[in-house]
Amino acid sequence: MERIHSLYLHVPFCTWVCKYCDFNAYAVLEGLIPPYVDALTQELDAARVAIPIGPIDTVFIGGGTPSLLTIDQLRRVMDQVRSIGLAAGAEVTLEANPSNVTAQQVDGWLASGINRISIGVQSLHPDALRFLERLHSGSDAIEAIRTARAGGFANINADLLYGVPGVTLPGWLETLEAVLAEGVQHLSAYELTVEAQTRLGQEVRTGLVRMPGADDQLEQYWAAAARLDAAGYAHYEISNWCRPEFGCRHNLAAWNYRPYLGCGAGAHSMFRLEGDSTERRWNEKGPHAYIRQIGQTGQAVDGMETLSPAAARGEAAMIGVRLLEGTTATREFPAQRRQLVGAGLLVEDDGQVRLTRRGVELANQVGAAFLS
Repeated sequence: MERIHSLYLHVPFCTWVCKYCDFNAYAVLEGLIPPYVDALTQELDAARVAIPIGPIDTVFIGGGTPSLLTIDQLRRVMDQVRSIGLAAGAEVTLEANPSNVTAQQVDGWLASGINRISIGVQSLHPDALRFLERLHSGSDAIEAIRTARAGGFANINADLLYGVPGVTLPGWLETLEAVLAEGVQHLSAYELTVEAQTRLGQEVRTGLVRMPGADDQLEQYWAAAARLDAAGYAHYEISNWCRPEFGCRHNLAAWNYRPYLGCGAGAHSMFRLEGDSTERRWNEKGPHAYIRQIGQTGQAVDGMETLSPAAARGEAAMIGVRLLEGTTATREFPAQRRQLVGAGLLVEDDGQVRLTRRGVELANQVGAAFLS
């Protein structure tokens, strides 16, 4: 098994689960956080012995809302990570809701070893925030960015959503401009997608909500891309922009098909095995089941699958084409590559291929071509 240098930690608790969210997240279970932290540190300790891991170069603590952890709880988790081995200069990211970003919390996060913060801004418009069921205001989000920067964070990401019903192109760009004015080093902009099992999916099915058309969503996407380019942000992945040297190293490792360990309820892991095959594992999703299973066995794997070398190469190509500077991961698929170049979806460039503008718009279909 190839040695692992990236670690994902999942914290599934939220004060409120927004209607569009299809992540493994649970509301009104915050009382489970103490035993969950116990279980998470226990899983990390067991992994240190069972898996070739470390030194860890990237850590991403996601959710859910990991900023709900107390500083002492987060410090316990980070102490366990350090016991595995944390590389000098490692990137350690914490996802945070704006309402949790206080000066005291920022001090504690930095002292715990967090050096990158990803703030769930989503929008600054009151109507959009109400529609999305976010619990913060636009001014809360801006203040969170300012508080994180003033407290010492030099690597701040803002998550934004476009294609929100009722938000026009000027309204979307107004949010974008206000966030850019705060000098964030990284920005992620995701299309609001409708997942069938969410409450938003039910509202769309019943006609209660009508989503913007594809043309309107693409107009907002490309308008944001143009504005970010003008502001000096590199468009390095379909949904991600950064200042020079501030690309998310954790996500870049995954997009380059490097192995990672996922710990926590519902967390996924990817291991590279001898012979170029890939093994994927996933944990129990429910927090109660996760805590119980860890207590009994020290691990909570709920399932696994092994991809053949050919399937693993296809998966690497599917993921790799998302990188807009280009990828060599498609080299094993000359027929598919020629077809996609001929269709105007990929362009060959110095031994690599990269998505064209139309290819970006159809990226899911482009990636799927390498799985056949």
